[in-house]
Amino acid sequence: MPIKLTILGSSAALPAYNRNLSAHLLELDGHSLLFDCGEGTQFQLRKFKKSFQKIDSIFISHTHGDHFFGLPGLLSSLQMLGRNKNINIYGPKGIEEAISAIMFQTRSSVQFKIDYHIISINTKTEIISNKRYKVYAFPLKHSIETYGYMFMNNKELLNIKKSFLIDNTVSIEQIKQIKAGSDFIDENGNLFLNKDITKDRKESISYAYCSDTAYFEELATWVKGVSLLYHESTYISDNKTKATNRLHSTAKDAAQTALKANAKTLLLGHFSGRYKNLDLFKKEAQEIFENVIIGEDGMEVEV
Repeated sequence: MPIKLTILGSSAALPAYNRNLSAHLLELDGHSLLFDCGEGTQFQLRKFKKSFQKIDSIFISHTHGDHFFGLPGLLSSLQMLGRNKNINIYGPKGIEEAISAIMFQTRSSVQFKIDYHIISINTKTEIISNKRYKVYAFPLKHSIETYGYMFMNNKELLNIKKSFLIDNTVSIEQIKQIKAGSDFIDENGNLFLNKDITKDRKESISYAYCSDTAYFEELATWVKGVSLLYHESTYISDNKTKATNRLHSTAKDAAQTALKANAKTLLLGHFSGRYKNLDLFKKEAQEIFENVIIGEDGMEVEV
């Protein structure tokens, strides 16, 4: 199942230097998941030729405007585009009231159903589980209630080697067991180890969206082994005091989390408008963690 992430916005608080506000689009198997929806997200979807209608679920990290002010406009556009299937919105307490108030005051309405899933947790918790993937939520450390999210696709079933099936009599039920990881014992009691009779399968692919947060140790345990870790890095260490006071992270903080989590790749974003040269972020992070990507609007990343 190919999985692609598109950066729709990489700026913090204010749009700056061709950087829009926070939003990531994860595409898989003809469906899309949207993580945060800063002001202007629907324009970015148009600009980068992404389908509005394929968005099944929207995950809002917190109710600071640069992370959800684009949501009422996106919902209104979906209505005008004739959407008729449900859409899921996950987020902290207050998100439903905020959107409902805006829609009421602007006399806007939608004909499709909005299913709100309000999150209130203090540890990593599964919020979606289906045949294709799981999504977990976990609390972040910010000035208001804020959550991160982790997507993980389900491992593919093992493929059995054709030569084994030709040489042995294997029932349908036994095939299912082997595909799930079991060894095989034939009618003569001979043991065939699963690793010897199956082809290698792809490991589970995962993506974590860690929005506004100060550094804290437990986060690394919640995203352990993640394939692609998006972690906000509003500042570099020249503004460490400001980052600490505002409960944000530096590039160094993000890199420390990536290292402790044993992440494969670190994706930085949510850059303060005070910085024009984003190479400074990469340089600082790579002093701790080597595989670093600077998130830029329109960038597509294979997860």
